[in-house]
Amino acid sequence: MYLQFNKSKGKNGKIYQSVLLCKKFRDKETGKPQTEVILNLSKYGLDNKIITALKTSINTTKGVLIDSEDIKINKTIDFGFVHLILTIMDKLRITETLEKAYGLKANIIKLMIIGKIMTQGSKLHIYNWIKRNDYLAKQLDVDVNILKLDDLYFELGEFNRAQEKVEKKWNVYHRKRHKDIYLYDITSSYFEGTENALSAIGYNRDGKKGKKQITIGLITDSKGFPLKIQVFEGNEIDYKTVNGQLMTIKEQFGAESIVLIGDRGMRIRLNLEELSENEKQNISYISALSSCEIRALINDKVIQLELFSKDLVEIEDEGIRYILCNNPVLQKEKNQTREALKSKIEQEISSTKKSWDKRREQNLENIKKIENGHKNKKLVTLFTERKLDNYKYRATTALKKYKMSKFYTVKISNDEFKIEYNLQKYQEEKTLDGKYVIESTVVKEDMNTKQVREKYKELQNVEHAFRDMKTDKLNIRPIFHINEEQTRGHVFTCMFSYAVVKELETVIYPWLKTYNKKNNCKLSYHDITDELNNIKVSELEIGHNIKKIMIPKLNEIQSEMIKLFNLRIEDIMRV
Repeated sequence: MYLQFNKSKGKNGKIYQSVLLCKKFRDKETGKPQTEVILNLSKYGLDNKIITALKTSINTTKGVLIDSEDIKINKTIDFGFVHLILTIMDKLRITETLEKAYGLKANIIKLMIIGKIMTQGSKLHIYNWIKRNDYLAKQLDVDVNILKLDDLYFELGEFNRAQEKVEKKWNVYHRKRHKDIYLYDITSSYFEGTENALSAIGYNRDGKKGKKQITIGLITDSKGFPLKIQVFEGNEIDYKTVNGQLMTIKEQFGAESIVLIGDRGMRIRLNLEELSENEKQNISYISALSSCEIRALINDKVIQLELFSKDLVEIEDEGIRYILCNNPVLQKEKNQTREALKSKIEQEISSTKKSWDKRREQNLENIKKIENGHKNKKLVTLFTERKLDNYKYRATTALKKYKMSKFYTVKISNDEFKIEYNLQKYQEEKTLDGKYVIESTVVKEDMNTKQVREKYKELQNVEHAFRDMKTDKLNIRPIFHINEEQTRGHVFTCMFSYAVVKELETVIYPWLKTYNKKNNCKLSYHDITDELNNIKVSELEIGHNIKKIMIPKLNEIQSEMIKLFNLRIEDIMRV
């Protein structure tokens, strides 16, 4: 059966339309197709909506004509980026880790991990985003009608309590990534408020003076992929966290051998000396020396300054390998920086000296006036101690501000204003510009000289991780939590969010480099994520209660991303 629409023109020129319910059949005698009119629907006064519904239900062929008024878009959601995040979470086995190690409430944690990437906002911001985008919560079997903001905070605390169990499972799945090589670094993140039990005033790496903070230690593989994260009190010193992390890797991860790579501030060699022979067995490290330590080696004639002129030199002493490195570019930058600071200091001190000179001239004039019999015997002829201290404070503050105190000697009295520049000390300091020493206990059979240096340089991957976590990729700071366990849970969820971001960067950045060069443009990571987020999924209602899920036509970049990440359009449309 089908509907047939006929039009005819009457004698008066008026157009008449009829709607007939018909069926096709083949004449038995002639074999020719015939049409039989079952019912004339025109005389029943049916409106267009009813006729459209009848046609939709009767006609089973594609391309049914529908009245434009009968096509509605029920809802449209931004699902492309969310779908990619879910796909990556499965690929990295975040979903599997959480479900197996955390259990029934893993889906709320997954919502917070995704929400952090999508919004870079606070838990309130993430909560409101979840409520607005309830399709995702439904996919993860979370009932948004009963979900409360307090549920998110509660789960953060519970997630913190399960951290060791979750990290063990996480390490089992990613053990092949690091092959016993672990990068370790530490950063800080400031608070808004002062009530958190972990917050304290410490060395603030965010440049937020007067703000309390927490300290965060991150262990990654050599590529910067996160393996473990830990929160310390805000005044914790970097090197005091090292041995605890080593024992965690050894006991919690079950590592048979460890190569720990950390910067000079970690003092790994000194930390290992505090461990027993059994504890430090199969632990080796790669780190760097401070300027003072380098000078001590030069003074003890373990290394010679002239050896830095070569590209790469290795010296072994008492089982420790010292790799002497020289960076001419860094040498030039440091020299230019120091000269620029010297110029700024001299300008500030010159201003202070002008004030001292002016006051000094007035004192001398007053002395002459008194000698010539001036009646006012209370004329000021000397600097007060308070005034001299003020001049000294201004000069020394400028030196401290630019970290140049070691090159200057301040002498300010009633009769002289002298800031002496120690040229010899400056020249000594200059000799180490661009020069650094890497120390290691990794045996040569496992890593040659060049490989040790390259491994040390991989520390920048941890620095990159902190940069992503603390800036516009995730915005882990500022922290508003008051409860200690929720604070730790917040940082732990951010580690998994970063794992997703890291995977996105690993794929997107090489593609971006090629695409931008080819098309002479400057697209960024955020341009790509915006394009992904603009892949919409729309639910259309067609005619009489017929629903269809569709996505708009993809543009060039969106299509490229679908291919790049091996996504399937049908999976996106399944929401």
